[in-house]
Amino acid sequence: MINEKQDKNFTQRLNEIVNVLMKYDKQGKNVTQRLNEIHNILTANEEYDKNLTLQLTDSMNNLQDIKVQMRYTSLSLMDVHSKTDSLNTTLTRNFDDQIRDVYGRITNMTKKVAFTVGVTSSSSSWNSGTLVFDRIVYNIGGGYDSSTGIFTAPVNGHFVFFVNVQNDNRSEIYTYLVLNGSTKVTTLANNSYQAGPNLAVLRLQKGDRVWVKHWSGIGYFTNSDAPVTTFSGFLI
Repeated sequence: MINEKQDKNFTQRLNEIVNVLMKYDKQGKNVTQRLNEIHNILTANEEYDKNLTLQLTDSMNNLQDIKVQMRYTSLSLMDVHSKTDSLNTTLTRNFDDQIRDVYGRITNMTKKVAFTVGVTSSSSSWNSGTLVFDRIVYNIGGGYDSSTGIFTAPVNGHFVFFVNVQNDNRSEIYTYLVLNGSTKVTTLANNSYQAGPNLAVLRLQKGDRVWVKHWSGIGYFTNSDAPVTTFSGFLI
């Protein structure tokens, strides 16, 4: 009886040991499986880190390219801005010039300039310098100065000038029509009481001066009531 009971206890104990061993074996398998899972996760994370590193590197390279492109774009915009400013300056200057030209044309069209002058008496001694026509027949626009014999253009434009210097019965007389010191046309009167007429069309700028200058000979003739030696001009 005692041996039989001991055998049962031994068998039961042995079964408990087997159950414990089986339990630990199952836990070992679970641990191994968990370790494998952790290994797989770490491997995946490592791969993810590698991919993330590559992506970050590509992003840095792209950012560098973008910086270079922005630098070139900035330079291009600066160049465009400079050219735009230059173009605006040119257009403004041209526009201002055109406005001034139109204003000048309007001023010329609305401003009347014309004169006819003569000498008050004949002279048998005049032989040099400017012929001063001291008798004003007509002078609108204020261009002719009877004290100097000089016409000064009050506006830009084209002007017609007519000169007639008549000699007396004792001499010949030759004159020049002068613009700012440059001779333009000549009058000739070399017979007794001969007229020496001439006409010129000249382009003048405001402030240009025109007068009649002695060339050769002596004296000139005129009537007392209406001058025959005359100087005229008008804006066309």
